Amino acid sequence: MHSRNRVSIIALLLSFSLLGMALVTPSDGQVNARKPLQASPTASFGAVIGGGTTIATASPTSNVTPTPLPTLRADLMGIQVYANLQQDLWFGTVDRAQFMGFKWIKIQLSWKELEPNVKGQFSPQMAVLKENTIYAGRRGFKILLSIAKAPDWARPANARGQRDGPPANPQDLSDIITEVLNQFGTDYINAFEIWNEPNTAAEWTGASPDGATYMKYFNAGLKAVRAKSATMPVITAGPAPQGSADRQWLQQLYDAGLPKSDPTIAIGVHPYGWANPPDARCCTQQPGVTGWFEDRSFYFLDTITDYRAIMVKNGHEQGKLWATEFGWATFKGLHFKDHVKGPAAIPPAENELAWMNVLTEDQQADYIVRAFQLAQTGELASFMGPMFLWNMNFSTLPGYVNEDKPSLPEAGFSVLDNDWNTRPAYLRLQAAPKQ
Repeated sequence: MHSRNRVSIIALLLSFSLLGMALVTPSDGQVNARKPLQASPTASFGAVIGGGTTIATASPTSNVTPTPLPTLRADLMGIQVYANLQQDLWFGTVDRAQFMGFKWIKIQLSWKELEPNVKGQFSPQMAVLKENTIYAGRRGFKILLSIAKAPDWARPANARGQRDGPPANPQDLSDIITEVLNQFGTDYINAFEIWNEPNTAAEWTGASPDGATYMKYFNAGLKAVRAKSATMPVITAGPAPQGSADRQWLQQLYDAGLPKSDPTIAIGVHPYGWANPPDARCCTQQPGVTGWFEDRSFYFLDTITDYRAIMVKNGHEQGKLWATEFGWATFKGLHFKDHVKGPAAIPPAENELAWMNVLTEDQQADYIVRAFQLAQTGELASFMGPMFLWNMNFSTLPGYVNEDKPSLPEAGFSVLDNDWNTRPAYLRLQAAPKQ
């Protein structure tokens, strides 16, 4: 175990909340660190799903009686973390994941922050993320790496300075994956997801958002991974749920020749549930919710079973689905700076995100645990691979939870409060027995 300057787990358990509050200064919300963060803390990693044009209204505070805690398989449980952190914060983040009993951590790399200005010149963030990834691996975690967000120098000229997107040349993606695997090594990298939500303008501006176009990039990335490992699982990018569009996008992957005979290739899926329970089916309106129930893409279980049906239709029965993101959001119970005395977090202002403040924290916790249980039992257990909860610690980043303006959407999914204190979802996942 890598132990350089590491805070002992016992001490951390006794003092983590005080430490977390002390790391943020009251004046400017920046991290009071031994060394500064190496990247902008406002960078967005992963999806923040929108969904539809209808508006949800918050239901009254619910005294939900949680379902009994199931016994879960830790080897199929992971969580996405923001990893570009100074050493002491990273050690604490890894401890948190370990206390939850998870065996996987997902780290999404922002290519534009690793190689921002010119090909072959890397920012200090590369070394930070390398060190942090290796540390988590030495602590016993399996690591899923993902990479997205091409730097402007690699993008089509007419897309530079716009929303995130892929490079003009798929070979540049292959080259950065090769560089990451050269620097990080493969001892602690256990799987690689190639890009993130390439069916959205937020992640795929500058290229056609169809599955055939994505396959050119997937094949380039797959070639880079295979040059380093013949057996590492490679995951297709999880698309954002978008009505029937993401289902059509998945079919386009098969039409474009996805190498389904390779047992190490898995299908990425982002089965978000909006404010609907994980076992709900379309299209049943939930109490207190006036929108986001009218389409199958708003349902955790329907998205999974729809993707599986497409896999079977295309002769990919032996393949696995990896939920590289999933989760439920709520801003209820989330606070600015102090989880007891701090002002309540202000939810995002956009009407299309009003569903993010429908659930109570107890409902959020219950839905997440039930989702893990559903995926690990019954028919789903035969084809579901690991599932990665979105997310651990984005709520702790400066500017993500605010005192006097709307918070960023990512914070509502976090299982930690703004001061690093645990939310009910964290505690419920920690308490669930693992095998």
